[in-house]
Amino acid sequence: MKKFFIITLLFCTITTIVSAQSYIKINGLYAFVGVINPSVEISVSEKFSFNTEVVYSPWKSVNNKPLHFGIFMNEVRWHPKETFKGWYLGPTVGMQGFYMSKDNEKNCKGWGILMGLTAGYQWQISNRLLLEAFLGYGWQHSWYVGYSQKTGEEIYSYNKSAEWIPYKIGLNIGYKIFDPHHKRKK
Repeated sequence: MKKFFIITLLFCTITTIVSAQSYIKINGLYAFVGVINPSVEISVSEKFSFNTEVVYSPWKSVNNKPLHFGIFMNEVRWHPKETFKGWYLGPTVGMQGFYMSKDNEKNCKGWGILMGLTAGYQWQISNRLLLEAFLGYGWQHSWYVGYSQKTGEEIYSYNKSAEWIPYKIGLNIGYKIFDPHHKRKK
C-alpha cells in the first residue's frame, strides 16, 4: 500500500509538471557561498504558480563552527500581471533540520518550522531563460538540543526559540523545462 501511494504521488507530480509551464531554478547568490538551493516553479493558472524548493548547506564547519542545515519550503505565488512576468507575492511554509553554532560556547542540533511571505520579481531573458530576484521574511520556531563546543557534551536536553527573520534571499536563474503552448515543428 505504501509503495502504491508513493508511485501514485510521483505519477501525479510528473503529470502536473509535464502538463504545465514549469521552470527549474538555482539560486546563484547561495551557490556563490557554497549553499545549494534548487527550486521548481509550476504555473497553476494565469496568475498563480506553485514553487517548491530545498536549501542545503553542506558545511560541517565554518571557522571551526558547524553550519550544516537543510530547509524544505513551499509557496503559492500570486502574479498581478501573469505567471513568470513581473512582480509576485506569496505565502511560504517550510520545515528545517540543523546542526549549527548558537554562539561562541554552544552548538545546537534540532528542527523547526517557518511561515512567512516572499516578494520577488521575474524577468524573461529569452523563451527558455528566467531571472528572478526575491526576499522572504517571516516567523520561524525551532526545537533543539545544546552541546558544548569544547567538550561535545550535552548542555541542555531541550530548548526552543522563535523569532521573526529574513529566511530567504536570492537571485535565481531559471530554465523552462516544459511549455505546453510551444508549437513543435513537424
